[in-house]
Amino acid sequence: MPIPPHVQARRAALSQVAKETKAVLPGILAQLPHLQATQSEVYHLNNLPELEPSACPRFELASSSSALSPSAPSSSTNGKRGGGGQRQRTYGTVVKVLNEDSLDAAIMMAESLARQPATPTATTTAATVTATTGEGTADADAEDGRNRRVAVLNLASERTPGGGWLSGAIAQEEALCYRSSLSLSLHRAYYPLAPRSAIYTRDVVVVRSSMGSGHRLLLPQQAPQAPQTPGTPTPRRLPVVSVVSVAGVRRPEVEEMAAAAAGDGAGRGQRGRGERMFRHAADRDLTRDKMRLALRVAAAEGHELLVLGALGCGAFGGPPDDVARCWLGVLEEPEFAGGWFREVWFAVLDKDGRPGGNFDVFERVLGGREVGKVVVKE
Repeated sequence: MPIPPHVQARRAALSQVAKETKAVLPGILAQLPHLQATQSEVYHLNNLPELEPSACPRFELASSSSALSPSAPSSSTNGKRGGGGQRQRTYGTVVKVLNEDSLDAAIMMAESLARQPATPTATTTAATVTATTGEGTADADAEDGRNRRVAVLNLASERTPGGGWLSGAIAQEEALCYRSSLSLSLHRAYYPLAPRSAIYTRDVVVVRSSMGSGHRLLLPQQAPQAPQTPGTPTPRRLPVVSVVSVAGVRRPEVEEMAAAAAGDGAGRGQRGRGERMFRHAADRDLTRDKMRLALRVAAAEGHELLVLGALGCGAFGGPPDDVARCWLGVLEEPEFAGGWFREVWFAVLDKDGRPGGNFDVFERVLGGREVGKVVVKE
């Protein structure tokens, strides 16, 4: 089937964006010598042990009451109320779902959360929160040993570095590459990426706005000798994130479960769409392992702010209902309980926002959740 002219035009335009991104990156990175945009590391699930509970930073939920436990009555001495009660705190992770581009969500998260004074409890150790060379921008330094840099999940191709970004393809991984330095760290030697492997890139510099904003370069292109005017953006103020690249299951067999009839509640009306599920349990199990891997890598690198996504639900054709429930199940597993992450946002870009679409499904399953809750009496 021939490719429609408008698709050809879009691919040609995006291919030019890719070429320009490759052209401007060396000059930008030369001004950021403390960032190593070409460096990355491959993690394998079988070589990455489960998280050690004693190393958990224990982020306290805003909903934590910190109130006296009713099971511990206070005492009275000389007519005064004593201090015999116990306080209790609830630790866990807040989950949000946004209809946003992944990098836009990461920038929003960094701006809204990274400077807040909410700190882990005293159980935090240097091993769990590793200092990095920057937080939300290329010149920001962590002053308290915490890794405030947002970690973004790249829904990667297991076959080709960056997927089809050089030829104008459009999916989440390609969007990351058009906008940032990510492609420089996805080395050909890593591919094909093993099913239970991930690539971790600590330093990813964002150099463009989103496709919806015209892929505008964040730095103006100036002549080499042109003087900078006050307020001119500089490379050191560009957003910086870390990226965990994990490939979803490619083209799994999917089945649609029977749906209850919608309408007046008595079975009259149109039959709604049933949940889409993996046909084979092996695909579901592999997907969960990929999720565990992404979370372990992020925790091992000390990240407290994560932007995740609909793993395998786009071009790979995975079932969003099942994948969203897999994410919820993994986030609720004991290994990730007790506040390993301050917040987890799912960036699920769905322009139509239609019922049953990826964003709608993820919002219904995960939106506004508090996961991995552990109550501790003190």
